[in-house]
Amino acid sequence: MENQFGSTDHDHLGKLLTYAAGIDAGFVVWVAEGFRDEHRSVLDWLNTRDSSGARFFGVRPRIVSVGTDDATLGFEFTIVVEPNDWERELRDPLSDREQGYRDFFASLVDAYAEHRPSWNRLTPQPRSYLTFGAGISGVSFGWVFHGETEFSVELYIDAGDAEQNNAIFESLKEDQTTIESNLETEVVWEPLPNGRACRIKVPRPTPAPVEELTPDEQNELIDWGTNQMDAFREVIEPRLTQF
Repeated sequence: MENQFGSTDHDHLGKLLTYAAGIDAGFVVWVAEGFRDEHRSVLDWLNTRDSSGARFFGVRPRIVSVGTDDATLGFEFTIVVEPNDWERELRDPLSDREQGYRDFFASLVDAYAEHRPSWNRLTPQPRSYLTFGAGISGVSFGWVFHGETEFSVELYIDAGDAEQNNAIFESLKEDQTTIESNLETEVVWEPLPNGRACRIKVPRPTPAPVEELTPDEQNELIDWGTNQMDAFREVIEPRLTQF
C-alpha cells in the first residue's frame, strides 16, 4: 500500500510499483486525496496486463462526521480505480469452472516457480488462461484451456498491428521444421485470419473439463505444462531477440 497527501504524483507511482514488485504483491492499493487522470489511466492499464497478475486499486479517503456532532469524525473511502472483474466477483460467486481454473493455475504457478525460481510468479485469475511476457510488447507465453478438451502451451502474438504480428509469426514459421524437431511433438501454427493476432501452440487433450479433473489428472497436466513450457521457451525465446 502507498499513502500520500494531496494528489497523486510520479514519485509515489514509482514507489508503489517498486514496493509491489519487491514483495510480489497480489493486491496493490494507492491511497491519495486526489488522482490525476494519467495516474488513473496507469492503474487501469496495469489491471489489464496479464503478465502481472496483481490487482491495482486507487482509493480516495475523505473525513466525514460520524456522530451527532461535528466533533466525532471518521473516514469514508471511495474506490477510484479497481480491476474490471472486482465488483462482479464480489457480487456473484465463481462458477465451478471458474474456481477450477483458479485452483488449477494456482497449483501450476507453484510448480513452475519451484521448477524455475527466477520466474516472476503470477497471480491466477478465474479464467481459462495464464500468460506472461515473452520480452516483446504484446507477445506472451501462456498456458491455455481451449474449451473442455484441450490444454496447450503457446505463444500468443498481438503486438498491436496485424502486419507486425504476421511478420513475427512468419519469421518463426521459417524455422518450423527445426522448431518442431527440437520440441519432438505436435506444433499448431495458427495465423488466426479472422482476427489480428497469431498463435503458435503445443496442444494436449484433456480427459475432462478442468473442474472435473481428478487430482492425478490435474497433477499430470501440471507436470506436462511445466516441462513443456520450459522446452517451448528454450526453442522460441532465442528466435524473438531479432524483433
